[in-house]
Amino acid sequence: MLKETLTPPDKNAFGSFLPLRTKDKHYKFCWDTVLGFFVHLLYDKALVKENADNFKNLCKKRITEKVDEDELWTVLEKMYFENDELYKVSPELLIFKAVKEDISENDKKMGAMFGGLLNGFSLARSPESELNFLEKEIKAEFDSFYVTGEKADDKYKKLPTYLPFLTDYFQKDLAFLNKHPHYFLNNFNAMIRLYGFLYISQIALSIKDWANGEPSSKPCFFILDNERASGERAQVNSFGYKQLHEYIHYLFPYLFMNEALQPSDNIRPLWQLYAELNEQNNSDQQQTLNKLNQFGNEFVEQRVAAKRFNNDQTWHNQESIKDAISELLNVTYAQFDRKTGRLAQYNETPVKGMVNRILNPFIQKRGKAGQVLTFNQDLIVLLTNLAIGTQDKLRFHELIKEFEARGVFFDKQSQQTLIDFYERMGNVERMSDSGDAVHVRKTV
Repeated sequence: MLKETLTPPDKNAFGSFLPLRTKDKHYKFCWDTVLGFFVHLLYDKALVKENADNFKNLCKKRITEKVDEDELWTVLEKMYFENDELYKVSPELLIFKAVKEDISENDKKMGAMFGGLLNGFSLARSPESELNFLEKEIKAEFDSFYVTGEKADDKYKKLPTYLPFLTDYFQKDLAFLNKHPHYFLNNFNAMIRLYGFLYISQIALSIKDWANGEPSSKPCFFILDNERASGERAQVNSFGYKQLHEYIHYLFPYLFMNEALQPSDNIRPLWQLYAELNEQNNSDQQQTLNKLNQFGNEFVEQRVAAKRFNNDQTWHNQESIKDAISELLNVTYAQFDRKTGRLAQYNETPVKGMVNRILNPFIQKRGKAGQVLTFNQDLIVLLTNLAIGTQDKLRFHELIKEFEARGVFFDKQSQQTLIDFYERMGNVERMSDSGDAVHVRKTV
């Protein structure tokens, strides 16, 4: 549970759950590489040495041996090996986007975040029912790389998730998309950007709720990007961007302390750590409390000596494990608070890194209303198809419940805008004027 010996770390740093670090350079990701890295985890395939050009030569050899037409290869090369057309054959071929001499540490850390969200889940392969003869040959050549059964690195497949509920939906949605490979390919990047946002936003909104057990979806309100923002929309203003931006500031300090308390080979989410500590017998709980109080005292003394605070900080021994963890989180956060600490700029870097490099597709500035969270029409269609999944259609209120279960909330005004949007698309069935009688069909 806790480290056998708890010693305050010299630096505020951690490497679990989210790719948060304190320098701007750490937020320079290549999303194509992250996508390829994710694909190698999703289909449980080792990263191959062959790049796309080497693969093209192997395909040329394979196909020209089967089709005795000299001019055919020139045509095929233009069809499948120019302008990224190769990646439209099968989702698995996106792995070539991660084939480089050396994948950057930033890309690996972003990939690790998605590895944790996957939580060991993988797909056997994508179906070939939509492929023509030539595409099947290309896919067969790709599959031949893996006849030895080489798999993805276990260290990424065994990463824990912070949000089991969101991992369940992620796995379910990926399995659904895998049955529709062409649609999957067209929306793969949008899919990982969507779930990257949902994972970070829901961890942020759950991070202070660690004492109440396993997290569930927390309200996070969006508007559609063609809607007007208004100060009168209470849910959008109270539980939208403003709330999310506030809670993001707690991620780095809290996740750092969570990791500082645990052995490096078995780091659990903060809520799980507390639950396990709280389930101990009375004798073990007392020993745990003593360790936490001693650690807290040493931590504060060390940080005071290093001049990490603007005011006096003293550790007062706590009388319960819950209070001890809560106080540890408070003094950790105090280092980064603008009023009480001297490390505020080090926390602003991960906040800005997340907002500007990961969450940015969902954030818009709307005049006097300020920053709001938005969904564009393409993302609404994707989310709608995911929510309906293997069913043909859902009642509108059931669809909204599926959105909310994934962490996407819309107020009544946005819900009416959604219905209007679906009606323009032609995928609505109205049984009456009642909202409960509106059924929405998927488009895939």
